[in-house]
Amino acid sequence: MSITKTLSKLRAHVAVAILAVLSPLLLLVALMWKLFGQLFCCCSPKSVVGEVAVVTGGGHGLGRAIALELADKGCHIAVVDINLPGAENTVKQIQEKAKVRAKAYKVDVSNYLELVELNNQVAGDLGPVTVLINNAGILLHRKSLDPEPSDVQQMIDVNLAAHFWTRMVFLPTMKAMRRGYLVTISSLAGLFAVPYNTTYSATKAGTTAHMRALRMELSLERQKDIHVCTAMPTFLEANEELATLTNQVKISSVYPLISAKAAARRIVHGMLRGEREILLPGLASFLYRLLTLLPVGWQDKAIIIISGSKLEQFCTLRK
Repeated sequence: MSITKTLSKLRAHVAVAILAVLSPLLLLVALMWKLFGQLFCCCSPKSVVGEVAVVTGGGHGLGRAIALELADKGCHIAVVDINLPGAENTVKQIQEKAKVRAKAYKVDVSNYLELVELNNQVAGDLGPVTVLINNAGILLHRKSLDPEPSDVQQMIDVNLAAHFWTRMVFLPTMKAMRRGYLVTISSLAGLFAVPYNTTYSATKAGTTAHMRALRMELSLERQKDIHVCTAMPTFLEANEELATLTNQVKISSVYPLISAKAAARRIVHGMLRGEREILLPGLASFLYRLLTLLPVGWQDKAIIIISGSKLEQFCTLRK
């Protein structure tokens, strides 16, 4: 048994050594491939005219902007939100600018049974769902430094568990039809952990890993026409409370806030081109890959140096 274990360890070390030797070549090939794609990409965006999209958290902010962007592309929209008046307002804006069908639904996305009923209602009202935008989420605790256990659990339920429920409810139809789009709105906080926002960072890291695993599962199942995309934006102007706080502590001096409209346009465009992950701003993709080459301790120090003092001020205002 000890010889078997030794051989297994040896094979693992040899594999890592080979990967290390090949890494510079692989990085060069990846860079050239990316450059070629930017300059000569012949992969035009797919059409979603006539498809039915469910947009969670569609009653405000980024969710509303994505719903409007999809409506412009010809999608029928089910606007889902715990705040029904907000969802109805989004529907009104859609009907003012696009000739598609849209309807508002009041749903708690952390409740599996409500999502099952939602699927039945949308299928009857608009048709089978082939586009799912998992956007609903909670960004801030009422107390950042010492959140209540109930607030922590609620963030886990909405930001993470709900993504499993929506997948269970809506993905079977896409598999049966052998086509669809599943877009999850995660956050750069899932890649760059944010001090004093532990729950948020953990839930967003979880959604990112969830979608990476799902992409591999669909590949193994030969479901090549179901596209899974994870969007990881930085702070957005869409949240008024967040925008006020970030302006007070001048977080925009690290990087300016992105408008919901610009983020929605980029996310929908990337979704239709089959992109797997979208980091906003694009510079974050390079920064993330650069940081992961460093020792973990250095990664922590780099994030603290870049934004630590700003985050301390941010949380002081949230006490």
